[in-house]
Amino acid sequence: MTDENPGREAGYLAVIDIGSNSVRLVVFSGRTRVPSTVFNEKIMCGLGAEVGATGRMGGKAIASAMSTLKRFRALCDQMQVAEILAVATAAVRDAENGPDFVERVFTETGFAIDVIPGTEEGRLAGLGVLSGEPAATGIVGDLGGGSLELAQVQDGTVVNTKSLPLGPLRLISRFGSDYRLIKRHLRQEFQSIVWLNGSRNNSFYMVGGAWRNLAKLMMGEKFYPLPILHGFTVSKSDMANYCKRIGQMGAENIPFGAGLPQRRREILPVAAIILQELLSEMKAANASISAYGLREGLIFDKLSKPVQQMDPFLHTCRALAEERCRFAEHAEVIFDWSRPLFKTGGGSKQQTKLHMAICLLGDIAWRGHPDFRAEKAVEGVLHGNFVGISHAERAFIAVALNQAYGAPVDAPHMSQLLTLLKVKEITEARMMGAALRLAQRLSGGTVAALMVSQLRVTKKYLWLGVPSHYEDIANEVVEKRLSHLGRLMGRSSAVEFPSELDEVSVG
Repeated sequence: MTDENPGREAGYLAVIDIGSNSVRLVVFSGRTRVPSTVFNEKIMCGLGAEVGATGRMGGKAIASAMSTLKRFRALCDQMQVAEILAVATAAVRDAENGPDFVERVFTETGFAIDVIPGTEEGRLAGLGVLSGEPAATGIVGDLGGGSLELAQVQDGTVVNTKSLPLGPLRLISRFGSDYRLIKRHLRQEFQSIVWLNGSRNNSFYMVGGAWRNLAKLMMGEKFYPLPILHGFTVSKSDMANYCKRIGQMGAENIPFGAGLPQRRREILPVAAIILQELLSEMKAANASISAYGLREGLIFDKLSKPVQQMDPFLHTCRALAEERCRFAEHAEVIFDWSRPLFKTGGGSKQQTKLHMAICLLGDIAWRGHPDFRAEKAVEGVLHGNFVGISHAERAFIAVALNQAYGAPVDAPHMSQLLTLLKVKEITEARMMGAALRLAQRLSGGTVAALMVSQLRVTKKYLWLGVPSHYEDIANEVVEKRLSHLGRLMGRSSAVEFPSELDEVSVG
């Protein structure tokens, strides 16, 4: 079994990311399709703060970075990290004293730093986004303190990249607070990229701490119902208008910004201006935050093609089911058993994915207190560390699991969540949840009853077919849950005992 086997995590893998603004250590669970984060720490060292003006990294910044990297060395040793990937980006790449810094780091810590070229940084950022959202189509923008990397992604690959010295620290160092000159410079740079102005149906995927902070503040202003950054998506016009407003403010006046570190808050107006000008050169339909970027791209790039092609969300759901559910192995049986309910819906690839996830996670809260299992299941889906799923899809699965645990759709823990879905989506999710609830009651946690029974839908009725020698399992408790599912579908319900099912055997 190899290290990249999705079911095995062969030792911790650490990524040390030496950027223009921060130096960060992330320890991952291993080289797998969706590695979990074991440890994450960053220190704002500001290595790129003086590069734009002097061409060199400042002495204080270097001292801070060295102290940080020595700490990271000690942490990696204590955690017995099996593999360390140390990379440096724009500040070290562009500074005159960058090579001296790299040599000093190796001498004093043993970290062999890979100084990544700008185009490679863009490619890895694009791969990071694709690892979290395989269907991503459009432009990836990774904003660091010293540079902006752009990558065009489509059909699961990175097709174009561009690195530009346009990070907030670099621009502030060069132009100060003259935002008019910054805007003019940005427009000249962006207009020269011919592939930037792509299809109107594409998305713009935002990577980097400054843009994540902008999105977080925007969510606060909008009283957004799901405070998860990854997958937060707004229209291009809404994001551009928000950035225009933030770019006209002083750092101390940014709404909801008081909780951010001073260094982060100070660069937000320039980060907003960069995003506003970039969006003005694009035809993208929307802007979306990706929590995955360079670091995840480094790991993803080392996986085999079959592992890369695994769906990241379903991979995580299967791992959670095996860890937390009683009957994880029944998910496929329940999924197949429920299919007759949704034949008229077309059975799209995305519908299939969501319904399978519901079957996998259907038993995830069984250890919780019986009175609060629905809330526990909903919270697990909404706030779980998932990628490859939109906020609306999280809400869809949460509605289904809430239904599966017998809670009302208008329960207090559901009220704001429903705003993310259309009425027909809520209905479909409730149907899937009610089907899961019926399957669990019918089967009692075994597959026998599901293997010999079947659902059938006609214009007026929902039928549950059970072989006559299994007649006793379809008592009033099962009939009650069947009736509830039928009402959600606008149909009456009944149990039938068709003779052809008598010949079906379990096995």
